Amino acid sequence: MAGRGKSTIASTVAHNWGSKGSCAIFHFRRGQHALDGQFLCALARQLGKDLVPKVKNAILDCVRNNEDIAKERLEQQFKTIFVGSLGNTQNQDHPIVIVVDALDECQNIDDVVRFVQLIDQHSSSLPTNVKFLLTCRPEPPLVLALELGKWRTEDLDSISNTTQDIKRFIQHGLARIRDKYQLPQPWPSSTDVEVIVGMSQELFQWARTAIAYIGEGSPSHRLQELLQGQSEWAGLDELYHQILSRAFEKVEKRPQRKQILSWVLGTLVVAPHPVTLEGKEGIVQLIRDDILADLNSLLHIPKSESEAVRLMHTSIRDLLVTREGCEDQHYSVDPVQHHRRLATLSLQIMEHDLKQNICNLRGGGTANAKIQDAFKYLSETKLLFWLEVMSLIGAMTEAYIMTKQQWPRDMSNDSRNILWNDTRRFVAFFFKQISFNALDLYASALPRCPVETELWMKYRDQVISWILVGERQKNWTTNIWTASTGSRALLGDPLTGHSTWVRSVAFSPDGKVLASGSCDQTVRLWDAHTGASLGDPLTGHRGAINSVVFSPDCKVLASGSDDNTVRLWDTKTGAPLSDPLAGHESWVRSVAFSPDGKVLASGSKDRTIRLWDAPTGALLGDPLTGHNSWIDSVAFSPNGKVLASGSRDETVRLWSAHTGAPLGDPLTGHSNHISSVVFSPNGKVLASGSEDNTVRLWDAHTRAPLCDPLTGHSGWINSVAFSMDGKLLASGSCDRTVRLWDAHTGASLGNPLTGHKNAIRSVAFSPDGKVLASGSKDRTVRLWDAQTGASLGDPLAGHSDSINSVVFSPDSKVLASGSNDNTVRLWDAHTRAPLGDPLTGHSDWIYSVVFSPNGKVLASGSWDETVRLWDAHTGAPLGGPLAGHDGWINSVAFSPDGKVLASGSRDETVRLWDAHTGAPLDELTGHSEEITSVAFSPDGKVLASGSYDGMVRFWDSLTYRMCSYIPSHPTS
Repeated sequence: MAGRGKSTIASTVAHNWGSKGSCAIFHFRRGQHALDGQFLCALARQLGKDLVPKVKNAILDCVRNNEDIAKERLEQQFKTIFVGSLGNTQNQDHPIVIVVDALDECQNIDDVVRFVQLIDQHSSSLPTNVKFLLTCRPEPPLVLALELGKWRTEDLDSISNTTQDIKRFIQHGLARIRDKYQLPQPWPSSTDVEVIVGMSQELFQWARTAIAYIGEGSPSHRLQELLQGQSEWAGLDELYHQILSRAFEKVEKRPQRKQILSWVLGTLVVAPHPVTLEGKEGIVQLIRDDILADLNSLLHIPKSESEAVRLMHTSIRDLLVTREGCEDQHYSVDPVQHHRRLATLSLQIMEHDLKQNICNLRGGGTANAKIQDAFKYLSETKLLFWLEVMSLIGAMTEAYIMTKQQWPRDMSNDSRNILWNDTRRFVAFFFKQISFNALDLYASALPRCPVETELWMKYRDQVISWILVGERQKNWTTNIWTASTGSRALLGDPLTGHSTWVRSVAFSPDGKVLASGSCDQTVRLWDAHTGASLGDPLTGHRGAINSVVFSPDCKVLASGSDDNTVRLWDTKTGAPLSDPLAGHESWVRSVAFSPDGKVLASGSKDRTIRLWDAPTGALLGDPLTGHNSWIDSVAFSPNGKVLASGSRDETVRLWSAHTGAPLGDPLTGHSNHISSVVFSPNGKVLASGSEDNTVRLWDAHTRAPLCDPLTGHSGWINSVAFSMDGKLLASGSCDRTVRLWDAHTGASLGNPLTGHKNAIRSVAFSPDGKVLASGSKDRTVRLWDAQTGASLGDPLAGHSDSINSVVFSPDSKVLASGSNDNTVRLWDAHTRAPLGDPLTGHSDWIYSVVFSPNGKVLASGSWDETVRLWDAHTGAPLGGPLAGHDGWINSVAFSPDGKVLASGSRDETVRLWDAHTGAPLDELTGHSEEITSVAFSPDGKVLASGSYDGMVRFWDSLTYRMCSYIPSHPTS
């Protein structure tokens, strides 16, 4: 029976014997093969790390002398690794224990039966100190093989003292929980323990899961849940049902989080290999967001990114996929559906990550023979299938670029070289047809391919049978394809340099520099005219950078990071202007300078906004609280009197930039998290972008909506920005596009701006209104002609992770960017060159950066829960981190006079800071979820905040009291 404790025994034996002698363990996963080269070799690798020299040397000698051992048959592997190498360790007085767990999970039962027989067959050749421990369910072929051999077997179902073992286990587990939470004696009572033991039905897996569930939080309450609902909780499936039901009930009104939970469970059920966290920022983010917290008792969530996320027990998978088990439940898993979803995501990953030298081969020598063989196979048999897939996922542009690159030719002989040249011309000539309909490859394009080309001769048999092939030319003509950029085309190539997502981009106020912030913990500066990188990345943050912003005088760049701090950087030198601004208790999501550059605002995951004195980095007053979820965006009004914040509580809040008081009730109407808020230059209009895929425009004085929601994006909106004349509104979305809107009517202007290969995290106009910058998860910043949409130069590259926020300095000369690489970068907006090194100091992602109105100070808000102030000219930090939020900061904004900085945080608060000293001024509370964005009105009288509670709140900048709000609605 599942849950009896077989794997627990195996792991315990391995752990205990590993400390006494030599031990190796292998856990079979469902569907795994015994003949795939992993099984016995994995055991050998563990023994090869043994501290006992004779064992270690015997294994290493075996591997050195048999480099291709993984390719051998199971019998040969066993003889070489165990009989051959361990046979040389005779007369050792310490045990060598080999543990193989869950043999019955192997894909082919015959393979593991053969393994059992091999051990029995060669036991006389092995030293007497070599012992094997196998665990399995009683599958008849395995039972027969064990009974016919020299094995000693134990049936856990027939062991009489199981109840006492489970009782000791439960007593020990509850005692640890009591000590951890400092609960009074006697907790639990002996009667409670007896009831829990009875509910386990002698299943160790039930006991382990129940103890884990009780210990996750509120242990007294959870213990009573089990005791008062014995019929609902007793039994393994019933326990799983209760835990899953409670997890899904908590997100019942949050459909996206509910979908995320379903996706995670489905992925873990169907994934062919364990899912590690390395490079899986999405899963890391789920853990950060506590979305998986209620499933901790069912999932192994590792602390290290090199470990795997996995279901705690195979019985959990059995329940999730069994129709009789949970067919009508929200958490049931349809393997076919999830395989289809993972296949689609895999194709998208291929689209983004396939690149030249994908294996990172070094040197100019001959390529690996295996890679050559695979490439030959692709070229000669699967080339059209590859083009078909690229068409289906809308990536024909990328396919054409690949056909032009050098690497296919470097790996080809003469005929394949000609084949790839033909493919390039083929894609170019029939680009439109193939892009529109993948099957036109075979129905239209291939039948018209010139007859003497290598491509036709290789693939002519794939023409659809009913197509009549007529007379054609023999070879390609020259100059067969040109492409017009059309309106709103890219301005040159992407700016590359970041090593992962770009989360924020910002132009300097003088329009000369573009800054980008990335998940690679760096900020990069770029010449806004040439796209050249300005200096080295700005480093110092210890977390992803979420927001970058220039001070109004262009001298300071601020960056907000997941290290809970904001950093200020000298935009000329890239040097930090002070110590990190610490005060937030979680990630800084957004930073913004007041128009006079005196105050920096930061919004955080800790649900608060903090205001900092921009010159000194000192906190101004207490945190601004009111949001009840993360603050993703903060912004000052042009006159510096109002700060706006947008939050994941689905509201925008307005705050008095002087007092931190909320101005009215929250602005509501969005049906999902609000990710960005911004005031129009004249302060009359407030725009909010949301994860409900819409943008909303609000009258900043009456708080009333000005028009219907702006629709057109097919993914979450991460950033909105007004042009300097207030006529245009730009929005960047997870659908990989930027859209331009008429800021007065809300009408969509032209087609979306396309070119990014992943979600767009930040958009910003240059102060002169001529250039639009966008930062993306594809690790690049792109520049666009704001009038025509034409591409301006190459992408700005330098960050090593996503860029969350970009902002221009007031003079448009410098661009600041905040990134998930924990750094802020300053860029020359004209040359695109980086200005100095990255601004470092934050320890987590920087989500928001903003310049003070005079451009001298940059503020950054980070997921490290701090805001930092930086000298926008030198990059030097201005004082220490502004700390106070207890959640990440999503948005920061300066008041127009530069005296106050507002920060919005996941802690559901907006904090106001003295922009000169960094001293806390106040904490604004009222939102019920994290604050995603804050912004001041142009006259500085009102601060707005947007939250995941679906509301926008307005705060009086003199009294720090809420004066109005826009309420949420069930649907937009």
